[in-house]
Amino acid sequence: MAKTQTKTGGAAKALLATAVTLLAAATAADARSACEYVPIHRILASAGGVYKFADGRQLKARKVSVGGCSTMPALPSGIAYPDTNSNYTVMSHESDACITGTGRDGSTPTYAGFQAIVIEANGFKFSADLVLEDIDAQPVADPTQGWRETMSSLAMADGAVVRPSMTTKPGSLVAVQPFRVPRASLQEVGFPSSDDLLISGAAYSSWTETKNCPFMNDTMGQCKAFVSYPTPVDRLLIIYAITQKSANDPNAAAFFSEVTLACGCQCAEKPGASEMTVPVHGSAGTCKTVPSKSPAYRCDFMGNFWCETAEKTRWEMTGRSGACALVSSTIQKPVSSYTPDSKFGKLPEP
Repeated sequence: MAKTQTKTGGAAKALLATAVTLLAAATAADARSACEYVPIHRILASAGGVYKFADGRQLKARKVSVGGCSTMPALPSGIAYPDTNSNYTVMSHESDACITGTGRDGSTPTYAGFQAIVIEANGFKFSADLVLEDIDAQPVADPTQGWRETMSSLAMADGAVVRPSMTTKPGSLVAVQPFRVPRASLQEVGFPSSDDLLISGAAYSSWTETKNCPFMNDTMGQCKAFVSYPTPVDRLLIIYAITQKSANDPNAAAFFSEVTLACGCQCAEKPGASEMTVPVHGSAGTCKTVPSKSPAYRCDFMGNFWCETAEKTRWEMTGRSGACALVSSTIQKPVSSYTPDSKFGKLPEP
């Protein structure tokens, strides 16, 4: 959503909220539980640029103006909004270098210049789910004369690029479409690549309706896109730009909410042979114990892995003669090695 520098007070309710939720509350498909959270502006403002969770994990974040895409001086990227108690962090722009193109002429829109926030973990990986909200357009009579917004995300794990899945709700005014990211732009945000990348981006797509969605009040999901990283990552990039410029309003601003991490702990493999209970074929309600092909893990502050707490269903012996039943169980699931760097400090900003 746009926010001109001359209307910083009255336009507040029309600003974009990008809700970023890492490891959101458990779903039927993925029973992870959320524990820790922190607004990104708090990471940026922390001593040394590093934020430490109660469980010992550390995150750092930096803001980047890529390809000459400048931020608004009156509302710069990386600050809290509307105050320091807020969970929302600003991303804003005010230059033509932030324009990607709409792709209506058959070309591929390009994230050459954009506003970015890069979040990095210290020696561990995390799964990520993002909800991008209020990807909307300037409400003008001629849709070709108003700004139109786009957002995207990319991640890395052990130096390799990880692309998310991205979807929208039925009836959405936002569509998922291909965007090109030049190699040079990727390098500016610490995503080295030997070639340009083709990624998915969410962009305002309607050419019959130009809607400026209410701030945090898009109950029908018309201006939202849903991003998921089921594979754990160690670096997360959030992108904001516009697909076309406005004839009379050169500024736009966006927000994203706090980062939420799943419950977990530093962990190690349990000593000794691991066993599991499995049902006996052809004998209902009867189980037997067999060696497990996968090791079990437990919390251990001397361990070299990071585990996430997960809920699962397993068979459990309930009596003699192999009687058993399905029960719910909480386990520690290793998602990455855990090798924190003692020199994990603030990344230099360009």
